[in-house]
Amino acid sequence: MNEKISEEASHKNPTIDIIKKGSVITMITLISRPLGFVREAIQAYLFGATLLVDAFIVAFNFPELIQTLFFSGATSAFLVPVCSKYLHDDKDYSAIYSTFINLSIIITCFISLIFFIFSATIVDMIAPGFNPEAKDITKKLFIIMIPVISLHTILSVMKAFLNAKEHFAAPEMSGIIWNIIFILAALLLSKTYGIYSLAIGVTIGSVLQIMVQYPYLRKFNIRYKISLAFKHPAIREAKRLFLGALIATSIVPINSFVGRIIASYLPQGEVASLSYAFRIFILPFSLFAVPIYTVTFSKLSRLYHKDDWKGIYANIDSSIILLCITLIPASIFLCSMGDICIKILYERGAFTSKETLLTNKALFGYSTGLLFYALSISLVRIFNAFHDMKTPAIIGITSIVINAILAASLMAPFGNLGISLATSIVSLYNFFMLFIYLKKKIHYRLTGKTLRDIIKSLLAGLVLLILLFMCKYFMDGKVYVSLLTGILLTIIVYGVVFKNYYLLYLKQKG
Repeated sequence: MNEKISEEASHKNPTIDIIKKGSVITMITLISRPLGFVREAIQAYLFGATLLVDAFIVAFNFPELIQTLFFSGATSAFLVPVCSKYLHDDKDYSAIYSTFINLSIIITCFISLIFFIFSATIVDMIAPGFNPEAKDITKKLFIIMIPVISLHTILSVMKAFLNAKEHFAAPEMSGIIWNIIFILAALLLSKTYGIYSLAIGVTIGSVLQIMVQYPYLRKFNIRYKISLAFKHPAIREAKRLFLGALIATSIVPINSFVGRIIASYLPQGEVASLSYAFRIFILPFSLFAVPIYTVTFSKLSRLYHKDDWKGIYANIDSSIILLCITLIPASIFLCSMGDICIKILYERGAFTSKETLLTNKALFGYSTGLLFYALSISLVRIFNAFHDMKTPAIIGITSIVINAILAASLMAPFGNLGISLATSIVSLYNFFMLFIYLKKKIHYRLTGKTLRDIIKSLLAGLVLLILLFMCKYFMDGKVYVSLLTGILLTIIVYGVVFKNYYLLYLKQKG
């Protein structure tokens, strides 16, 4: 039976499969991202930019950072590869699932209790500049949101076990649910509970995120039991992989944190410009890269346990091609039309043309490395699928040092552009090193077709670059028309050059 499935996986067009499954994540992202902006707009409308909002942000960011760094980030990195081995045994799969859910509850509840007991001390550490009244508000908000650590960690375990089954919709939908509950809590409870309505929305939204997963867990025969199967081989394998996964998944937030520390020496406004620029930069990454490497990661984890190397090579090729034909045009678009995007999104009120120019510099630096940022994270997931957490962790640790040196060196001559360029250069370094080690590890080589498609994407990008500059020149001042024309040109150029992918997808769908 396994051999038959393996053979089918090898011969099925992996590119079409990634597009079909990844498009679900993309469509959900297209809904959740605007909801995030609506959420922030309502928060700003109700509470403005006041000390209350500062207290909420500080109180929310700390538990969110803890669970992201130590739990959610690493969970899928080691759980998907481990549990993929037991996909065809519902009893074993459920036993592993139950064990990790219960471990998550025990560990995070203990940490949450510690945070509750020492909440005042923690608030003193994370908000040292607040006055006593603000600290008291921050403490209360913090206590209301402490359960988020447990709830989001449990959600990440559910997500990993559903993703291993190649189900992506319900875990991604959870973000939409969370945003909706947050918005409703803010609108319905703000008059009664004030700023605490936001914290209530955060916690209730996190509970409902978990509840949404249950019907899908049952659909895939994943059953929860109050048990701890510590002797199961999967648990031993998970323990072996956890530390490396934790280090590897912490690299990006650590580099970002280091960058913010170094950027604090820049003149006023440049740190904020980096934040605004990164918010725009991360949008194409979320729309295209995240769906591609999420689907590929799950597929490779399954194929690795089947020892299907033909299927593995084909899926790696497909993921690289798809990243190139989506992110090369996205990078070119942001580099050439970034100022227009910033004008439309931000330039109003206190955000003037000066801030637009400043933010565009940072966006240009980030955008030059968009493809390598995505490829490096994708390659980390590929190593994870092969149960190798050590290689990405070691390369990641060296990248922290390189990032700090580059950011400090480039900041003086280039300002915020230097900080963002450092991120792009480090992404290139990460990709280069990971690709070399991948070739050594599994003897992987890019196929002729993959190389041809990459070259085609670069040539198409050159044509697009010329057309976009012509568009800006002839439509100077007409920002909305320029933006829409630029998007249309991008779709047409890459639609014509890579029409075979669209036709194959439509044919398969039909």
